[in-house]
Amino acid sequence: MMARSGTAAAGAWLGLAPLCLFLCVFFVAPLVVNGTESLRGPDGSLGLAQYGRILGDGYYLLVIGQTLAFGVAMTLITALLGYPLGYAVARSQGWVKPFLIFAIVAPLLVNVVVRSFGWMVILGGSGALNAGLVALGLGKLDLIYNWTGVSIAMVHVLLPFMALSVASALETLDPRLEEAAGVLGASNLQVFRSITLPLSLEGLITGSILVFCLSIGSFVTVLLLGKTSTMVLPLLIYQQLTTASDWPFAAAMGVVLLVLVSLILWSQTFLRPRWMRA
Repeated sequence: MMARSGTAAAGAWLGLAPLCLFLCVFFVAPLVVNGTESLRGPDGSLGLAQYGRILGDGYYLLVIGQTLAFGVAMTLITALLGYPLGYAVARSQGWVKPFLIFAIVAPLLVNVVVRSFGWMVILGGSGALNAGLVALGLGKLDLIYNWTGVSIAMVHVLLPFMALSVASALETLDPRLEEAAGVLGASNLQVFRSITLPLSLEGLITGSILVFCLSIGSFVTVLLLGKTSTMVLPLLIYQQLTTASDWPFAAAMGVVLLVLVSLILWSQTFLRPRWMRA
């Protein structure tokens, strides 16, 4: 019996070997190389000089603050828009449900560059939206190369993650709980506040984490629709690599971004049980 269990364990490890090798080569090794590069100072010695540059310069701290604020703003906007959309998906029946799901995930089927250029055509000074406003006798709106245009384009692509997370949580909710509350005299608002929202909070938290992490790590959309007027950490890293050719400093900023995302994931894991109990 012991020999058989040992053989089974050896077979399991042998089956996991390709996966472990893949993770070591394409995940762990790049992190190690990036972390080592971030410790390289201007004179070639190892140290924390690059991190001192980041934490000691007000401009870089401002960029970090803008990155976090952008992630929070995207999370709040997608939560306000995605919850009703997820509720509609979870409560729809027949052909309406697959149609709504397809409409939600459609932005993810388009290449990010093509999608961003599409928004540039729509929001540009001579784009479709401003052309319609001029035709109606209204003034043009400045919707590109600023936070407004970037936010609109990012909500377009991040909304599916929030809506589908909420929908998956609502679909596990027993409708008899809502029906029982209604029979006992609770209004629709009371049912939503006391039953539906608390029991779907898991999906809302999951969607918020996904949206926040994706938004603070977004690059292409911010670059094309915001240029340098909407500076965030990924764009600053790109500039340090391509323009300044300062690889150690770019690596240090990459580590800072990784730490921010890791802290958010850790806080979500730590606080989720308390939120659910509350």
